[in-house]
Amino acid sequence: MLKRRDFYHQRICYSFNWNLKHHKQILNKGENSYEEFKILGTYFKRIYNGEIPEEIFNSREVPRISRFKITGLKRAYVNSLSKQLIRSGIIKHHDAQSKFPKYAQNVYLTYKTNRIYKTPGHGPVLKNILIRDENAVAIEVPIWKKFRSSYLTGHIDLIQFDNDMVKVIDYKPEGNFLLSLPQVATYGLLIKSNFFLRNISCISFNKHEAWEFEPRSTLMQIGEYLQSQKINRPWEYFLTPE
Repeated sequence: MLKRRDFYHQRICYSFNWNLKHHKQILNKGENSYEEFKILGTYFKRIYNGEIPEEIFNSREVPRISRFKITGLKRAYVNSLSKQLIRSGIIKHHDAQSKFPKYAQNVYLTYKTNRIYKTPGHGPVLKNILIRDENAVAIEVPIWKKFRSSYLTGHIDLIQFDNDMVKVIDYKPEGNFLLSLPQVATYGLLIKSNFFLRNISCISFNKHEAWEFEPRSTLMQIGEYLQSQKINRPWEYFLTPE
């Protein structure tokens, strides 16, 4: 059911897993986004076969999307901006009873039941979703793109096909979703531009709650605010048309 390949990038193991059964079942439904889902299947096959530029993932000179975090903003401002974005509907908030938090809760419960006295990491939580959620198709997906004279690399936690939407999903057990929003949004925009996807949505979640948003418009809203506060926004260099 799962196609797996481990990659060691800068001495960190990323276990790419592709649920081929789920992928085929979704294709058989004949969604409007069939061609897009099929193209992504070809991409996943290339990853499974190891056809990725390992040298750029292992270069410390190449920027990593995981570094795109909001820094230097006071906690009170972070909380205020988060509430404002949720109230305005730019970010949709999901509570602890929604799908992704409940998947995480189930893993925590399994650890407790089996007396595993440690906090479950990304691997168990993501793999549980990949197996149990019929719309989940791949985890720890390498992504890269060349910008001008540089590259940008990253690993997407989870990709889901939900009706005609490609969803880019990131597990953030530490919370503070707004601080990592530029990272998750950049993942979404990168895969959208690489494969000319029409509909893309991003989700950050932990065991308590989840946040869903459209990446470009949300980044623009946050960017305007951060600019007024004179906060550095390194991701904008890679999202500006060349």
